[in-house]
Amino acid sequence: MNTPALSPALAPGRVATLQPIQAEVLPPTGRTREHPALRSHHLRRMEQVLDHIETHLSEDLGLEKLADLAAFSPFHFHRLFLAWTGETLKEFVRRRRLESAAGRLRHCPNEKVTAVSLNCGFASPEAFARAFREHFGMTPSQWRSGGWIGWRTPANDCWRTKHFRVEVKRIEAREVLYMRERGDYASHAHSLWLRFIPWVDSLGLGGQPLMSVGLDDPSITPASNCRMDACVELPQEWNDPGLRTMRRQLPAQWAACLKFDGPAADIGGGWEALLNEWLPGSSFRLGEGHFFERYDRREGAPGGERVSCELCMPVEPA
Repeated sequence: MNTPALSPALAPGRVATLQPIQAEVLPPTGRTREHPALRSHHLRRMEQVLDHIETHLSEDLGLEKLADLAAFSPFHFHRLFLAWTGETLKEFVRRRRLESAAGRLRHCPNEKVTAVSLNCGFASPEAFARAFREHFGMTPSQWRSGGWIGWRTPANDCWRTKHFRVEVKRIEAREVLYMRERGDYASHAHSLWLRFIPWVDSLGLGGQPLMSVGLDDPSITPASNCRMDACVELPQEWNDPGLRTMRRQLPAQWAACLKFDGPAADIGGGWEALLNEWLPGSSFRLGEGHFFERYDRREGAPGGERVSCELCMPVEPA
C-alpha cells in the first residue's frame, strides 16, 4: 500500500521534491560520499528496493525476499542497506509502516483503526497498538483525537485568511528521471536543485516540467530520515543517450491542485490550506500516492527564495 506522504513544503521554514555523468556514475550525493563502498549500480538497486517497500507496506517485506529483488545475497544486502539508510531493514520497514499509519489516522478520519493497521502491514490490531505506543508515546486513538498536534511543527498559517481556488484534475501517467536526497527538507532542497537543474539542461530537457516529490511527512518522520525527489518529466519517445540514470514511471492519479506564487517560506501554509481547509469540506478524501509540487520553467525554477508552482495532493471520491 502506498500511503500518502506530505510535501517537503511542510518542513519548518521551508516549503517544497546530475551534472553530466558517465555511463556508470550517478550524480554525487552526501550519502555516496559518506559510504564510498556503495557504487552507482548498488545505489540504483537499493533505491529500487526502497520504492518497492513504499508501495508494498501491507505485504511480506522480509530480508530474503528484498535481497532477491536487489540481486544481492541476504548478508550483503543487509550490510549495504544499513550503510545506505543508517537503519536495519527491520527497523526501516517498521518505522515506515508506523509513519504511514500515523498519516492515515490523521488525514483519513473515516478509516477504521483496524483497517489502517492491516493496510500498513501489521499482523493484528494489538501488535499495531503496541508498536504505535512504543514509537509515538500514545495510542492510535489518542493520536487521531489530536495527539499529533504536539508531535508536529506547525506550518505557516497565513493562508487561513486568504481565499484560494482548488482545481481537481487527473494527472496522467508520466515517466521521470529523478535524483533523491535525504535529510531536512529545509536545508537540503536548495542544494539538490542546484545539482539537478544543470544536469537536466545538459540532456536537452530544460523545457520539461519539473517536480518536487516529498516521500515522507516531515511532521511525523525525523528530519534526518526525510527523502525528497527532484524529477523531470520525460517527453514521449525520449532518446536516452546511454546514461544509467534513476528513472521510473509515475502512475496516473486524481489530484487537488492549488496554484502557489510567493515566498518559499509560505508554501507550507498552502499545503495546510489543502489538507485542513479544503479537504474536510470537499466531496473527496485523501488518495494513494505522494504529494508533489510541479514547476513550469517558464514561470520560474524551484529552489529559490520565491517560487511559482502548483501544489498537488492525491485525492479520490469520498
